[in-house]
Amino acid sequence: MGWIRTRMGEVVPPVRSFSELARRLRKVRSWPRAERIKESSLAAYLGKFDSGEALEWLRERPGVHEALAEVLEMAQEEVDEQLTALRPGPSGSGFLLRLRDVPTGPIDCRHEPLPPGIPLQVRELTSSLWWYAPSGSGRTLVGQWLEARRLATFIQAPTWAEAELQFPERGAVFIELGSADGAPFELTWPPELKVCVAIDAHPPRPPESEAKRFLPNIPPAFVSQAPRTHAPAQSWREVSNPEVSSWLPALVKWVEKRVTANALDGAECLRWLLGAPQILSMIDNLGTALGFIGLFATFGRKGKDTSPLSRIQRPADMARLFLRMRMQHAEDVEFTQKVLWKRLQELGRSVLEKSEAPWYEAQPLDVWHALTALRPDDADLEWLKKLEHRGLKMNRTELERASEGLPPDAFRTVRALRKLGLLREREASQYVFRPPWVLLSLIDQSVVEVLEGAPPEWGTILLHQEHAVTVFETLLERCRNNDFAFAEKVLAAPDMTSPAWIAALEATFRVLGLALLEGKPVPKPLRLEVLRFQRALVVSGPEGIPLPRVHYAVEYEGQFPLLHRRVWYAALLGLSEALPPNESLSIESWLQGLSAYATRWLLFMPTQRSSTEGKMPQQWLMPLLLLGGRLLDRLALPTSHPASEPLLLQPERLLRFLQRESFSLSELKGSIWWHELDVLLPEYAQRRGEDWDPYARKVWDAWLAGQTFPEFLNPDEAHASIFWDFLPPSAVQRLASKDSRHLLGASDACRFFRNEHWGAFVQTWAAQDDSWWSTSLQALWKRIPEEHVRQAIQMGRPDDNDHAARKELWQRMPEVFCEEIDALFHQGQWDRGLIQARAAPAEHVPRLLASIETALTHSRMTSPEAMVHWLHHTMGQRTRGWRKAWELLERLSPPALI
Repeated sequence: MGWIRTRMGEVVPPVRSFSELARRLRKVRSWPRAERIKESSLAAYLGKFDSGEALEWLRERPGVHEALAEVLEMAQEEVDEQLTALRPGPSGSGFLLRLRDVPTGPIDCRHEPLPPGIPLQVRELTSSLWWYAPSGSGRTLVGQWLEARRLATFIQAPTWAEAELQFPERGAVFIELGSADGAPFELTWPPELKVCVAIDAHPPRPPESEAKRFLPNIPPAFVSQAPRTHAPAQSWREVSNPEVSSWLPALVKWVEKRVTANALDGAECLRWLLGAPQILSMIDNLGTALGFIGLFATFGRKGKDTSPLSRIQRPADMARLFLRMRMQHAEDVEFTQKVLWKRLQELGRSVLEKSEAPWYEAQPLDVWHALTALRPDDADLEWLKKLEHRGLKMNRTELERASEGLPPDAFRTVRALRKLGLLREREASQYVFRPPWVLLSLIDQSVVEVLEGAPPEWGTILLHQEHAVTVFETLLERCRNNDFAFAEKVLAAPDMTSPAWIAALEATFRVLGLALLEGKPVPKPLRLEVLRFQRALVVSGPEGIPLPRVHYAVEYEGQFPLLHRRVWYAALLGLSEALPPNESLSIESWLQGLSAYATRWLLFMPTQRSSTEGKMPQQWLMPLLLLGGRLLDRLALPTSHPASEPLLLQPERLLRFLQRESFSLSELKGSIWWHELDVLLPEYAQRRGEDWDPYARKVWDAWLAGQTFPEFLNPDEAHASIFWDFLPPSAVQRLASKDSRHLLGASDACRFFRNEHWGAFVQTWAAQDDSWWSTSLQALWKRIPEEHVRQAIQMGRPDDNDHAARKELWQRMPEVFCEEIDALFHQGQWDRGLIQARAAPAEHVPRLLASIETALTHSRMTSPEAMVHWLHHTMGQRTRGWRKAWELLERLSPPALI
């Protein structure tokens, strides 16, 4: 809350709004009568004064200054003091800063902490670093905060050369840089100068020279090893914004404490942010998050199911509400909300269809002017026709020509977007749309609208690639809802000479194939027609392998699975395998004439991926695996080398292998891609109508029969559960042997143990005479259940040599040990009780001494000599209760004079 609003609440009677304050100002005696300003405009200025804005207007009007002091019942010196705190510092930054979208008072950089969402490193500046901070990350806020606290000099400069001219001799410097051009590769300034660059770009890297590329090929003996005469120069240390999930809850609480309007329900706000995955996915930095919190604070009132937020159905609705919020907070915007929203929709369409650069890149203003320039519509022509009645003579052609010369409103549109903070300058004369989700939602809406038109229209979007994934996602969703009208449109007007139509046809081919794999009832006529056209359009690759005519750039394939060429091959298998073998477009016809290599390659492609690409989504992978199993018999595919077996065939090959009467586990080495199939094998068996349990147990039986432990059974593997969940209790004895014991400890195989496994383990542990002390088994001791520890203690485990196990278990279960040792003492099993007592922590010794005393009183059995030794040791350590140990020692071994 600003100082003016605070004071408004303190005067009597209190002033409840800036409009009321404006009325009172204009009525007081000290108000300058020559000052003519509307009450609404004065109220707007007062709000700006409260946030540190438009102070020059107030300083130029001392009469208004005097009237303000009178109404607020303050001395003019007090008002001057408040205004001084608001005046900008040397770098142009002030101490107070107002956040754009959230209804908070000005942030006093001298006393307020920075909001969550900003990297810790840039708050402290203990070393030089480069902050990759896209617009909205809080660069200006951090700079002003650091300077207000005298932690750094804040510099705002378009280029490195201009920033460097303002460097101090020492201390920390925070630079909000417009362009990375000219920035050095290495840090050459003195270490006492700490430089932090904040910019929407990554740090520069030195170009790799020809000599450096050539040197690795030269044998080391020929490379001169001249000694270094100086330390190597340091390069930039880059930091990025932290993950949104790590700071979003804290940011909501931070805002909740500072809202000045209606109270913000932080818990409800956070629930709204996290409850809709689409919202969370759109938050990329602090500024975007504040925008969404501002939306909730403005439109999301608790208990109102009819609030504007509750009526949002799609991202474009959210964007429209965001525009409404920005316009409520702004003044002198030249358009109404309705008109500007229409301009934004047209901008989204223009970016989709006309922009040559990616939508998220910064562009000059003239490009934005071109994208927002609209051809005058019929209303403008009607306006010209009215001029005709006033003497302007022109025919229709002249009217069209004159309409082209109408003053465009593109300039005003761009100006309004800049005033609303929707177009932000990222570097000198380069502007980017912020927040990005607003423009992206408009583009996505345009895609949906274009899809209602002719297929070549949205085929053009596919050829441009950037928004192709939105087209694919929308088409696939329509297939899932049994809406195939788009496919009928594509097939109704074929044009095999049009790249745009071909792109539309191949997209239809992909989504129909995926829908079929997902089990959707795709009409057979559509499947046949799209297969027929696709067959005519394929490009013949090496050895006749069919290739799609339209494919997408590697960077898009890697980012969006729907654009990857493997989806085309998945659709091909799905659509063609669904046809009987004797039909002309069946899978057999596609494979006819291909070599064995080409056939295997075709079966490889649906699941092929590089090391940097993700797996095929499971909703398509499982149907493909089942399809591969059917093809094994249908195509009579020859058995290939295990390492070259397509993934689609591997699950079925594995099941058939395990169905043999006998087999060697070594044969499975390299033949199954466990990391790809992961935990899908049990589901595959189930979808085949079989239970996976017998297959897993046959693997264990083979190992128990003496075969070498196979690598794929290692409990550290990601797929371990598909075997270890079916571990027979009889296998525990072999796991506890010296050769396999490491699996229980280092590999934590015992996380799969159930009650019967732990029972088998305790029996095996008690039966073995060899010591376990040399094996690291912390994982086992941390997991063994309480009831089995009691059973082990009664059976004499851990024994004398199992010090590590006893110490670990004492720390976990001191109560269990105390109770079981007490029982052993009362049973007269002194030796077994003392073995466990030797590792007792000092705080439990008094309880053990009490157990000994009670047992000695009620037992007729003589305590062993070891008891005397333990009591003597306990007394010597002076642990808690050592006096009781002395008494018991006197009792068992009284002094005797000779």
